[in-house]
Amino acid sequence: MEQFFIYLIKSSGLLAMFYLAYQFLIQKETFFNTNRWFLLSGLFASLLLPLVTIKKIVYIETPKVAINHLANYTSPKNYISKEISAVEAFDWMHFVWVGYIIVAIILIVKIIISIVSLYQMLRKQQIIVKENFKLVDLNKNIAPFSFFEYIVFNSTLYNKEELNSILLHEEIHCKEKHTIDVLLARVFCILFWFNPFMWLYKKAIIQNLEYIADKKAMSQIEDKKEYQRALLKVVTHQNSISITNQFYQSLIKKRIVMLNKNQSHKRNSLKYALIIPALIGFVVLFQIETIAQEKKTTHNTVSETQEGNAVTFDAKETDKSLKGLKNIFKKEKITTDFSKIKRNADGEITEIHITMKAADGNKKEFRLSQSTPIETIFLYTNRLENGSYDFGIKQISNNKLAQSIMKSSDNLYPEDSEGDNEDEVYVYEYSSDYPTPPVAPVAPVAPVISIDITPFPNMPTPPTPPTGSAMSNEKEWKVFERKMEEYEKKMEALEPQMEAYAEKMANVDEQMKPFEKEMELYEQKMQKFEKEMEIYVKKLEARVAEKRQKEKNKS
Repeated sequence: MEQFFIYLIKSSGLLAMFYLAYQFLIQKETFFNTNRWFLLSGLFASLLLPLVTIKKIVYIETPKVAINHLANYTSPKNYISKEISAVEAFDWMHFVWVGYIIVAIILIVKIIISIVSLYQMLRKQQIIVKENFKLVDLNKNIAPFSFFEYIVFNSTLYNKEELNSILLHEEIHCKEKHTIDVLLARVFCILFWFNPFMWLYKKAIIQNLEYIADKKAMSQIEDKKEYQRALLKVVTHQNSISITNQFYQSLIKKRIVMLNKNQSHKRNSLKYALIIPALIGFVVLFQIETIAQEKKTTHNTVSETQEGNAVTFDAKETDKSLKGLKNIFKKEKITTDFSKIKRNADGEITEIHITMKAADGNKKEFRLSQSTPIETIFLYTNRLENGSYDFGIKQISNNKLAQSIMKSSDNLYPEDSEGDNEDEVYVYEYSSDYPTPPVAPVAPVAPVISIDITPFPNMPTPPTPPTGSAMSNEKEWKVFERKMEEYEKKMEALEPQMEAYAEKMANVDEQMKPFEKEMELYEQKMQKFEKEMEIYVKKLEARVAEKRQKEKNKS
């Protein structure tokens, strides 16, 4: 669920980015068909781009730590143990998801009801087939609309010229499958109902479809004014079904302005390319996954002394290499078997069953099954005073192994167990005359990039047009036009708020620059630390060998 939540946030951000680009860059251009594909591309890009992840592999050096001193085992002297208790927190996100699903279901039901109501209404009417269209002359006070191949109108409300203009407009909607665009926008509103930009996006799609139909219809009509008068007359008949292509969908004044606007210059089409840097920035900021891999090619380490034998391997060990480890304890007359091995898609071991069996029948088993790759597995033998061998199997956290080596003396080993997979209890004896290990640098914390999406202001209510035509009711229509101008001014007053949000989006990159510089400095410190660690390990090995030699000389 957490991954899906992050996906919804990323997709919502992309939708907002495409809408703002359309609103401030290309909405006023007359490339209506290109605008249609730009808006549809924005929907699919917001849906698919968050699923694309670019993996950046960073190779790190594996510390060359000698574990010869892990082979000598004596009775434990000091014990360090800890208990970990987990308190399960109440999951408030559960209620968030329940609310999200409930609202989505309500919106789905509304669409289904609208479609069912439409087909029930059409089924009862007489349908006239003309070319590839199905004409439905409905004796109701309803605005003309189209739905796939159906065109619904009321012929009694218009004269012959007006009706021809209306039918031509709706035929263009049908030919170019504009109903699919409308339904697609509605589906996205269900998925992203919480995002105010998605509802504005849907409005922009529908408005642009009207521009397309208006432009192509005008090109086929000789009397341009007659077509515009038809637009004004349809204002008085706005009752319609929300899932259809309506003849009057947006502000009538804007449509008439776009009809009379000159064709945009071709060089203005370069504005579409401005969205590409924004998409690249999104991928760089959010879709690059850094994966650390060791440069070391071998994944097992074998250590052998007179007192015992030890071997370690990790999740990247190959099946062939594991077969070679079966006889590693042959001298101690202990057989080792690896079975039930399962790997993930990257070839890393996630499940394994290990059995160590001595000649006297003593047997120890280790079973491990998990969704993540296993950490280092440690197998060892320890020669006892009576000449026999003790042996065991443990899983060791890589961090604990490194920490234990940095604090170790001659006597360092994990307490024996039989296949448990709990936190390890380490036993060690610390010697103060060992060299001091270098301190690893602290990685910088990535800044929390957040965009303050304030609630979108309430949209002003458009004025209600008067009854009758502009010719018969001229006084009321003039009042209506004055109210329409006031409404347009209120809509323009919202633009500064949209511009302020666009500036916030531009500041995201600036917020990330200090962190990127800190990461470069951190990588330099890590390179220095790795070199210091290699020197420290060599000093530690020399000191351990020196101490061991002194103890042998004393004996």
